[in-house]
Amino acid sequence: MTKTSPSSVIGTRVPPETKARFAALAARHQLSESGLLAKMVNEVLRSNSAGSRDSTADGVAADRITLRLRNGDRRLAAERARAREMKTGSYLAMLIHNHVRRSAVLPPKELEQLRVTCAQLAVLGRQLRMFGMPNTLPGPGASDLGEAIASVRQEVEAAREATAAIVYRNLISWETGGGRARA
Repeated sequence: MTKTSPSSVIGTRVPPETKARFAALAARHQLSESGLLAKMVNEVLRSNSAGSRDSTADGVAADRITLRLRNGDRRLAAERARAREMKTGSYLAMLIHNHVRRSAVLPPKELEQLRVTCAQLAVLGRQLRMFGMPNTLPGPGASDLGEAIASVRQEVEAAREATAAIVYRNLISWETGGGRARA
């Protein structure tokens, strides 16, 4: 025979349709209505106990928060996240982090693009330094110089386009008006 601890009853009155929905929810979880209500009460008390921290507490990394978005916002956020190759939740968390911390953290893919651009610019710097060396050959080497300059121009244009694309996407992300940057 198991000994049970004494218990008390918590009761409430609800409309018949609410009771029916609650009974259906309990059945879906293979619980009695009383069992589901007890679990709910325990969870609310546990998450709001004196030892637990509120979701507004500073420095709690594991906090979760539920947001109610306006009509159409979820779809738009998903589209922007997809364009940045991110999950919607990660994208929204990054936006909130950037806003509350007043930082400008870029998505990982964009940071990688900037890293590649910096590497391209470093290569260009090395090529340009070679032009300044005193042992540059006159005459036949002039055609090689022309090819090198053309190559440098292509690299500079590629770097410029990549950087401009990153800047443009970031501007769109922070602007309002259906995803179009203000003129």
